[in-house]
Amino acid sequence: MTEVADPLVTDTSGRSRPTGSHRRSREELREMLVSAGVDILLEEGLGSGAGHLTFKRVFEWLEQHTGVRVTNASVIGRIWDNQAEYQTDVLVAIASTDGSEVLESVFRALQPLLARFDRTTVEGRWAALREMARVGGAAHVDLLANSTRWQRWVGVWALVMSGGGSDGGPAGPVADALRRGSDAVTQRFERAYERMLSSFGFRLRAPLTLRQLTTATGALAEGCALRYGVDPASTRRIRRPTGPGGAEQEWTLFSVGVEALVRAFVEIDPDWDPAGPASQRRGDHGPREWS
Repeated sequence: MTEVADPLVTDTSGRSRPTGSHRRSREELREMLVSAGVDILLEEGLGSGAGHLTFKRVFEWLEQHTGVRVTNASVIGRIWDNQAEYQTDVLVAIASTDGSEVLESVFRALQPLLARFDRTTVEGRWAALREMARVGGAAHVDLLANSTRWQRWVGVWALVMSGGGSDGGPAGPVADALRRGSDAVTQRFERAYERMLSSFGFRLRAPLTLRQLTTATGALAEGCALRYGVDPASTRRIRRPTGPGGAEQEWTLFSVGVEALVRAFVEIDPDWDPAGPASQRRGDHGPREWS
């Protein structure tokens, strides 16, 4: 990558810096400005879009938070032709996600339970699936409901659906990023669900597909998280006699829905071998094992 000597990008923080550290490539400067724009929108929200994300506002934020001073001359015509192009790139950055944050949260909640699940009986396998729905479902929707980044992602989605935004409507790069991100999330969860089902001896009920299961549970999670934000009553835990010996356990509304969906989509695999290699794939080593 060609380095560009840019005397218009300077450090005013007073920190000691190596000679020539003001030399930034166009790509480095672009990444810095897009990252700053994302941080501003995470702090301040989208409103009706990214129209309030002006170069002046971003330059001021950068100088205040990092000590780096940037000018219009170092950006306009060199990285973006205009402010609208910059705003679109920031929205694209928010729209792009691979679902790793949610998957890791779910795995952290399930990890203490994975080794204890009983896979030797049909009843134990159904109980394990129920417990994964209860614990993993709660972790999933709670993370979404409390994630500023996810809330901004929803805001970008709504902006595109309403035909607004810097890209001029749903056919633009922001919508493309949303589709790519959504597909990446779905694929990660498909792989996690496939690993879970093969580990506990379940298969899909024909003619249903793994993509349909993942899409249905994902849509339910997003809907519940949105409802949690405006309806505090929906966050109340539901007590059900699902624990050992009929002991009561706390469930989220989303977890109840997940259990119902999973039971509708899967059935016991009569050919599954508890001692076979597929049954050993529990994902015990981390979320990457699930994806």
